[in-house]
Amino acid sequence: MTTPPVIAQPDLEAWVWSQIKGLSPGITSFAYAASQVFPGWIYVHFIQVDARAKRKQAARDLAEQARQVIYALADTPWAEGAVSFIQPVEGPMWLPDDDGLPRYVTRYEFRVHPKALPASAVTNRRKAASARRTA
Repeated sequence: MTTPPVIAQPDLEAWVWSQIKGLSPGITSFAYAASQVFPGWIYVHFIQVDARAKRKQAARDLAEQARQVIYALADTPWAEGAVSFIQPVEGPMWLPDDDGLPRYVTRYEFRVHPKALPASAVTNRRKAASARRTA
């Protein structure tokens, strides 16, 4: 039995942040869940984006700007991998901070994969397929 290759999971959380952080000091994001759909190839990340501002309408406008940037990520080149799917799972929704300051929250599901499978993974799959055909 061969050892499966170690495939580094793309750091989607950092990449999303690098794309939206320049919108406003009121924008924040964090990953709240991640899992593998197809081990070593398709990863699912859930990221929350908070948009804060002094006025409710300004917070909503900021949430919309972030949404547009996030939807464009599927077509944006990324050195670590590729985004193959994006959808909001909640929001944008009005959820003021505990102190009452305006905030809109949106949670997104992303599916990503590394740039390419390492050569060892392709070789191991070919060997396994060949072994099944000759058995």
